[in-house]
Amino acid sequence: MKIILAGYNIDKSLIDKLPKQDIATPETISAAYARISRDPRDVPELRAEARDQVKKARRSNKAIVFGMSHHSVAEHAYFNFDILQISRLALEELEARRIGAAYTEKSQRYITLQGDFVIPKEFNEEDAKKFRKLVEFQNDFYLQNLQKLTDHQFTSNPNLAANARIATEKGTSDKMNRDKNTLEGWAKEDARYALSLATQAQLGLSFNARTLEHAIRTMRHSELIECRELSQKLYNVTKDVAPSLIILTDPDEFRKAFKTDLHDDNFKFTKSNLRILVKEIMNKYSGKSLQKQPEIIADTFEKLIIENDVDKNILTAIIHNNSKLSIDKSYRIAIEILSMKDEGKKFFEEVLKYISAFDPIPREFEFTGDLKFELVVSASNFAQLKRHRLMTLLSQDYDPTLGITMPASIKAIGAENGLNDVCSRSEELYNEFLPKYGKAAEYCLTNANRRRVLIAANPRELYHFSRLREDAHAQWDIKETAGRMMKLAKKAAPLSFMYSGGKDTFEKVKKETNLTQRHQSSSRIAGLRPDRQRHQRSKETKKKK
Repeated sequence: MKIILAGYNIDKSLIDKLPKQDIATPETISAAYARISRDPRDVPELRAEARDQVKKARRSNKAIVFGMSHHSVAEHAYFNFDILQISRLALEELEARRIGAAYTEKSQRYITLQGDFVIPKEFNEEDAKKFRKLVEFQNDFYLQNLQKLTDHQFTSNPNLAANARIATEKGTSDKMNRDKNTLEGWAKEDARYALSLATQAQLGLSFNARTLEHAIRTMRHSELIECRELSQKLYNVTKDVAPSLIILTDPDEFRKAFKTDLHDDNFKFTKSNLRILVKEIMNKYSGKSLQKQPEIIADTFEKLIIENDVDKNILTAIIHNNSKLSIDKSYRIAIEILSMKDEGKKFFEEVLKYISAFDPIPREFEFTGDLKFELVVSASNFAQLKRHRLMTLLSQDYDPTLGITMPASIKAIGAENGLNDVCSRSEELYNEFLPKYGKAAEYCLTNANRRRVLIAANPRELYHFSRLREDAHAQWDIKETAGRMMKLAKKAAPLSFMYSGGKDTFEKVKKETNLTQRHQSSSRIAGLRPDRQRHQRSKETKKKK
């Protein structure tokens, strides 16, 4: 066996020092690996040839990745990006990519924010002034209450506070003072509920070439100018480095290479078309009552849907994701459509009308077969939820009618009315801007505002979610959501989820569950005749062996 390091991410400033700039491209790795299946030579030899003949490697990539549709070859090429001065709202759209992607963000939980925010280019001059005043008001709440919240955390957690003071007295720096950072972090994460979705963020982003291409194509037709500009900038910094792997992003280059037009109708029209379709059927069917409903188990803001009809689930997801209807109402309309002759077929034909051979099917088609939930979550909660990329995650637009999430610490320091005032003013400007600017009106809303979300996840992924988000270190908002979700999951499948819970309680849960099972087994045996008891114990001993 030989293990050879073929390449790795290195800093761009080091690449700039290479004597031959034209060979500094990840395309050669993709081209070499693409030939493995049909070329008998060893891989290092294939890589050497690709490095020496970059133009030939690029021609090969175009033929294999796009001509033969072997897009997985593009996944061998990776790109790293520094993303600065991006809004939290645009960040949600950028991070919608799940596979072949890695994100590390500047955290609002750990870093004290300085009030930097994005001014949306959609807003005219007069509305931009109104928006600035609103964001300054939101930021004032954050800055005025941060110290109060910090003091509250130190008072409410005397053991951690004592440890923090002892560490400080011993000369431990603030950066390395773990307990102090924990208490201050809890204060920051609650103060941020007043902050705007226009608040600036920064992140380190890594995409493979296939994911990069999809991000550029999708965001090129975003409802937000900020995301359209982001798409163009991602294209500009990579088009000369790896032109053969992101060819689907450039209609002119695609036409030159394949003598046919690149159809972007799916990215241009499918989303808006779905919203029009859903609005039409809402008007047509929403008033009708139906006898048969899917089984739905509900908690405070969470619902677990027990339904296995594939067409019904997909149709429901399309309705839910392109409206602001609850899951119950979305199912009612889906059932009505499917009960009508040919109506379902017509609807699905309309849904897929803009899909080309190079396009993925809409993500709503994933919403079947797993455990399915509807959640109502704050923007702060969603910022963490979206990190679980192996789930199917479908989110409606933010909806002020769903109310806000109020941190308990905000109430404790007497700032509840202040946060309510911040959110009321934010929603007023949102409602004023919505008819003018559509999606861009959401820049006005805060981390406390809510949206409905659909999740489909298999039990394995739900266990991972539970381990991370029910743990003692989890942020309280998503921790409460995870707890209620897993409570519902246990109702539906008590055996499958018997060991769910945070990492910190796993051993305890496992021990208690096993003790309970042994107790139940002993009680059952004790109820048998003595001869049966011996027989049953003998059987169970053999099973264990």
